Formats: sequence, C-alpha cells, structure tokens
Amino acid sequence: MSRVILKKVMVILLLFTVGVFLIRTYWIEIVPVLGESLKILAETQIQYVILAFLIYLLSVYLFAVRWQQVLSCIGYELKATDLLPILFGAIFVNNLTPANRTGGEPLRILWAKKRFGISYTDGFITVLFERLVETVPIILLLLYVVYFFPSLDIKLLPQKSILTLNSTYLLLLALIIIGVLVWFFREILTALLKEIQQNWRQLKKSYIPVLVLSSGVWVLDIIRLKLIALALNLNLSLYTIAAVSILYLLLGILPITPGGLGIVEGGLISLLLYLGLPLASSGSFVILERFISFGLSSLIGFLYLSYYGGIEIWKNTKSH
Repeated sequence: MSRVILKKVMVILLLFTVGVFLIRTYWIEIVPVLGESLKILAETQIQYVILAFLIYLLSVYLFAVRWQQVLSCIGYELKATDLLPILFGAIFVNNLTPANRTGGEPLRILWAKKRFGISYTDGFITVLFERLVETVPIILLLLYVVYFFPSLDIKLLPQKSILTLNSTYLLLLALIIIGVLVWFFREILTALLKEIQQNWRQLKKSYIPVLVLSSGVWVLDIIRLKLIALALNLNLSLYTIAAVSILYLLLGILPITPGGLGIVEGGLISLLLYLGLPLASSGSFVILERFISFGLSSLIGFLYLSYYGGIEIWKNTKSH
C-alpha cells in the first residue's frame, strides 16, 4: 500500500515540477493571456451562469431519481430527495480523490447502509448496474466525437513524413483500445457481470428508466456547457461541446491528481485550442466550467457531508 501511495506522490510531484518549469519558461507569454482571460470573465453574463448551475443541480437530481429507480426494483422504497445528500457528498469526495468516482462510490454504499439500512451487497449491485447502463450513452457519444474528429497530423520525422489520422482510422483506434481494455480487465468484468446476471430479474424492470435518465443527464451536460459558452459570448458548435463533455469524463478517470486538477484543465484547453478556439477564450471557458462542476459542487457536497455526518462515514471507507 505504501508503494502505491509513494508512486502517486512521485507522479504528482513530477507533474508539479513540470508545471512550475513551464510557467517559469513561458511566463512572458502567459501574463497577457491571463489578462485577456480576466477581461472575458469580467464580461460574463451572470444569467447564463445561473442557468448553467441550475442545470447542473437538475443533473444531480436525475442521478438521484436514477438510483431511486434501481433501489425500488429490489425492495427499497425511497424518495429521490432522500438520496441527494449522499450523491452530493459522493461528488465532493470524488473531487478530492484521484480517478473520478473511485472515492465517491464506496461512500454512497456505506452511507446508504447507515442511513437507510441498504445492505452492502444491494448498494454495490445498484451502483454497478447504474454505471453499466450509463456506458450506453457514453459509448454513443464517444463514437460520435471520434468519428467526426478533425484529421490529426502527427509528425513522425520532421523532414520525412506526416501521418494523417482521419476520423475512420481514429474510430478504429478507439475501438481497438476499448477491446484491449476489455480483454485486460476481463476477469473483473466477468465477475461484475455475473453479479448483475444473478439479480437481472429484479434489475431489468429499471433498465429503460435508467437508460433514459442516463441519456438525459448527458443531454443536460451538453446544455450546461452551451450555457457556459453563451455566458462568455463564445459560439461553440454542438460537436465541440460534445467533445469537451466526453473528454472531461475520460480525463477525470485518470488516477493522477485529486479531482483531475491540472489534468482536466490542461486537456480541455488543449482540445479547444486544437478545435480553433483562442487560448484566452479556452482558458476562460474551462475556468468557469470548473467553477461550477468542481467549486460549487464541492461546496454543496461538503455542507451535506457536515450536516448529515457523512464525514465520519467517509473516513470509514478506508477500512472497507
């Protein structure tokens, strides 16, 4: 366990060192860009920010409804509002742990056990079922983004050749990567699918509602990002917003920094730059988006954790 922690610390220190080096090296170029970003943020249309935040809250509520639908199929009659504190608390923990959802999901299971008497097994199965069904809209969105992604020019040797990856090759590459990952984690996936199969009779009743709600959450995410763009007077296409949405998820999964700090911001800004958005506008967009999805969500989650005693439960996750 100590080796794992040591490796994570070394990676974080390495990234921090690289970041400091890059900032010092390009400080002269960074200062004007920061000034432009602050000017853009100063002209933010607050009404769109409020709408984006409300859409975010609605998304979390849909997550609660989704979980409530699965729980009801196995005999737990709860209101979606009863589950909101747990979900916001899980979001807060996710924002403090590397690899999105690895910290929040155990908290959901333990908190549901303590507050509503939901067994660990049932809690695990319901959360697992949610995530598996959610992969359907995620994969569809990923395929859309990859298929229509602009051609990538990769310089293998500066003076000899340039490899161009069009959308077809990029899509094929993505499918190969997914296949390799499935094969690599086949034992874990087989065990998880076996758990779902054993409880399929009960869970199948909620499949359609969960699929619809999961798709609705992703639609709301795209609407939220569009509202953030409108708040900054940025005309982002539907494709650009969809690409940002899916990349946000992929970067957040990387187990490098807490809540993907630095990794998410750098990745999203790089994507927006590649798609033609100026650096100052890209930075402003990402800052405002993270203010809502990371800053405000963490604040709400912390308040819920403090009020309902979730902090003690969070500490206990280390022993499970």
